[in-house]
Amino acid sequence: MSTLRSLTPFEQLLLRDQRPAFPMCFFILCTVEGPLDVHRLRGALERAARRHPLLCSRVRDAWWRPSWQAPDVVPVLEAFPRGSPPPGVSDAPWRSIDIRRTSGVRMVAIERERDAWEVVLMIQHVACDGLSGLEFLGDVWSEYHGSEPAPFRTPARDVRRRSGSPAAVAAPSAVHPSTPPPQKAPTETGSTASDLGGETARFAGFLPAMLARGPALPPFPPRSSAPPGAGPSLPFVTVSFTAEETTTIKQRAAANGASLNDVAVAAVMRAVAAWNEDAGHPARQIRITMPASLKSPGTRAPACNDMGYAFLDRTVEQCRAPVDLIRSLAVASRWIQEHRAAGRFLDTLAIIDRFPPALWLLTRLPVPLSTAVVSFVGNVGPRLRANVPRDGGCDLPGGLRISAMNGVPPIRPGTRLGVGLVIYDGRLHVTVLGDVHALGEAAPPLLTAAIRTAILDCTASLPTASLPPATSTAGSPA
Repeated sequence: MSTLRSLTPFEQLLLRDQRPAFPMCFFILCTVEGPLDVHRLRGALERAARRHPLLCSRVRDAWWRPSWQAPDVVPVLEAFPRGSPPPGVSDAPWRSIDIRRTSGVRMVAIERERDAWEVVLMIQHVACDGLSGLEFLGDVWSEYHGSEPAPFRTPARDVRRRSGSPAAVAAPSAVHPSTPPPQKAPTETGSTASDLGGETARFAGFLPAMLARGPALPPFPPRSSAPPGAGPSLPFVTVSFTAEETTTIKQRAAANGASLNDVAVAAVMRAVAAWNEDAGHPARQIRITMPASLKSPGTRAPACNDMGYAFLDRTVEQCRAPVDLIRSLAVASRWIQEHRAAGRFLDTLAIIDRFPPALWLLTRLPVPLSTAVVSFVGNVGPRLRANVPRDGGCDLPGGLRISAMNGVPPIRPGTRLGVGLVIYDGRLHVTVLGDVHALGEAAPPLLTAAIRTAILDCTASLPTASLPPATSTAGSPA
């Protein structure tokens, strides 16, 4: 079997980090109204995938350097029309995707009521990042509509990050409250082993809080108790804000030199701190992983991973003052974006990849990478790039209406909470994926409600007029 190329260090990390209880997959959900044609959707999925080689490829595993095989598979659509028998455990639609055997893409269509569908795109993170997944989903809906998908356009790439020479600070970018972000870009002096060791020690030394299972969580009905014909339960929980609430959050944040993303990260930190305190396991610090896109402006290319990670650390004590917390996160987020600091995580992996087995060892360390992952995509309509009619902020592919969209990133062992935020049709949607093995089945809906309340409380705490509005402080998470 011919190969395309070796996996990048980041792709190798994602491949090695998948466990049976932690599928390294992200989810994008469309709430669809209208008479969905399953056969038409399956054809659209296959045609769209042929434009994206990695989504039709499998991984040839190897201890030293795994590689991508030449495209030879197509994504799968699993449909559950109203009244269809529920799937068994072995064929549950949310099972892990073994990218060594199949495409890294699975689409699931569930008819909840007559002509009311939930269409979920499940993608193995090894194949691509969340923004590429959104663009691919836009191609699917374009094909379903019978129109030409958006053309590819790839501007000049970031030469420094891809040149093969490590950056000056080759370690995960941990933004500590006690160390203000530098205002100048680091000089290109190269990296040394002592740099890596010192930065890694500081990163690992500020251990994140672990979410605890509360001692008195209310009982939660098992997923298998759903009535026959209701279709499979979703593995995540979503809560939405009204258009008026969404506008208020954005305006209040902008008036204080922040963004909706900064408010959301602050809210997750405060919700996590309160959760652990209520559970009788108070923590001293919290770390949030913030995925950030490294795509150049205007890039439109076949699906791949073009993202890095930035890390935001705050003590629980600092989380008690929401206004100061939001403003400090805004400063950190702005610096991360301006200096593309999330790329330093990739620089670190490139160094570790000089001895590939170290990547596997990195995924087995008994140290959590972060407390939670928070990914804010922003307005998904422009990112979807679906070539279909629109009614206000809603896409209308092939006689259907996509009335809502949301998504959530995967979580790894130790990181027990994933939070995805998108804006669609002028409304903010927050989706939560929780580690139910560690927290219990009741935890995700309770945490989702707590995060929603924390976002509203953080917004209410902000003055209506303060600092000049900031210019795009949020990153573009994957």
